[in-house]
Amino acid sequence: MPLLLSVVYFTILIGLTLYGAHRLKMLVLYWKAMSRPATPAPTWDQYPKVCVQLPLFNEPLVVEALLEKVTAIRWPGDQWEIQVLDDSTDETPEIINQWLESHPEEARRITHVRRPKREGYKAGALKYGMDLTDAEFFAIFDADFRPEPDFLERLMPHFSADDVAVVQARWEFANRKQSLLTRFQAVFLDAHFVVEQTARAAAGLFFNFNGTAGIWRRTALLDAGGWTSDTVTEDLDASYRAQLRGWRLVYLDRYVVPSELPENLIAFKSQQRRWTKGGIQVARKLLGEVMASKLPTRVKREAWWHLTIGVVHPLLVSFSLLFLPYLWFAADRLGAWWYLANPAIVLLAGGAPVAFYVAGQFFQRREWREGVGWLMASPLLLSFGLALSVTLCAAFFEGLLSNGGEFVRTPKGGRRVRSGGLLTRLRSRTFFASISAIEVALGIVLLNGAMQFAHSGSPEVALALSLKGTGFLVVAFLSSGDLWPSFWRRAPEMPVS
Repeated sequence: MPLLLSVVYFTILIGLTLYGAHRLKMLVLYWKAMSRPATPAPTWDQYPKVCVQLPLFNEPLVVEALLEKVTAIRWPGDQWEIQVLDDSTDETPEIINQWLESHPEEARRITHVRRPKREGYKAGALKYGMDLTDAEFFAIFDADFRPEPDFLERLMPHFSADDVAVVQARWEFANRKQSLLTRFQAVFLDAHFVVEQTARAAAGLFFNFNGTAGIWRRTALLDAGGWTSDTVTEDLDASYRAQLRGWRLVYLDRYVVPSELPENLIAFKSQQRRWTKGGIQVARKLLGEVMASKLPTRVKREAWWHLTIGVVHPLLVSFSLLFLPYLWFAADRLGAWWYLANPAIVLLAGGAPVAFYVAGQFFQRREWREGVGWLMASPLLLSFGLALSVTLCAAFFEGLLSNGGEFVRTPKGGRRVRSGGLLTRLRSRTFFASISAIEVALGIVLLNGAMQFAHSGSPEVALALSLKGTGFLVVAFLSSGDLWPSFWRRAPEMPVS
């Protein structure tokens, strides 16, 4: 039994170590990319027709600000149009109509598109709008993005190369310092947008259009098979299909478009759930084709790491479940070599992601203060990431066992928005309530183990278990406000007679 437990535990750690080591490789590629001299931006004196697509679903809090920013984009008047692809079932359509009536000059270039059925969700809306125009290029913005007037002027010249399918801008987050939750989200996403996307693009590896703040070439999208809804990450799916057809994607790491991070935990969990589920669906759909292609071996290898990153979450949950049994039954029965190897492996498995995230903060601001601050907070980062792994482990198996699914929007609007819309269906509430129950159970078990190891004279083990257990309980607690809002609602005060 101790040997079997040790083998399983060791296998899980090796898996986490390999994915951690790959994060370090991304840092090396990023460093190489930043060491190269900057290439001048291309020039292009053409003004092809561009359609700006705004796929919306129930966005009453942010749609007006979106329209204000998008209509201010500069491009020759007869060479661009705006499609508001509105599948909303709330007051959003009325707000849009009122805005159009009060802005007649801007309204002349806007088409408010209402489909009879929300078939295919976001992918279906983009495809539907594409069939209504002869535009050669499509710029796409989600409801919370705020492009600057020079967006098309800065991105369109990169299409002067005929093999470019997509030009993607980097995301920035206007509310990154709003709360501890938004700060954590920004750390995780900066590592992707600042480090990984830049590294992949500069090294000639496959990367993806991020669903918004980018521009597609019509011919490339059609050549790749167009928008499809058999995964819930249509952006990743279309990006890989286009690159398999020989098209190239361009990433502009120094041009940013501000956006908004969700400010409650259920919304963030829902967003991460969709990204993880969709990533595994795309891996099931396209990874075999990638491996069988004539692409260079290094491109195939990196596509494997890119599309299978969701495997980390079942590994993390398994690690959480096995950590205490391993300490109780196996740790004292192994040879001396294991006491040297185990800490080194754990350090690499946990330290590499921390280095990845901290580097993202430093390179995002170019200030050591940002990186050092998050280095000091790395135990909290790891604890938060571990606690989220329960949700993302479930999403991994959803992606492994299903095609497509409902595109669940992430509600935006700062502190004014709640996640109730995500939980209107019983299965959504049941899913997140079940996740919270598992988080609570894991938290209690780990804290109980921490007390036992504290009493037995192992304070370092007790501290590690306390951090992990507290992370699970905090995440479950923060989710409860959206799952059971009536419970947290303050009871009315009794009148004084």
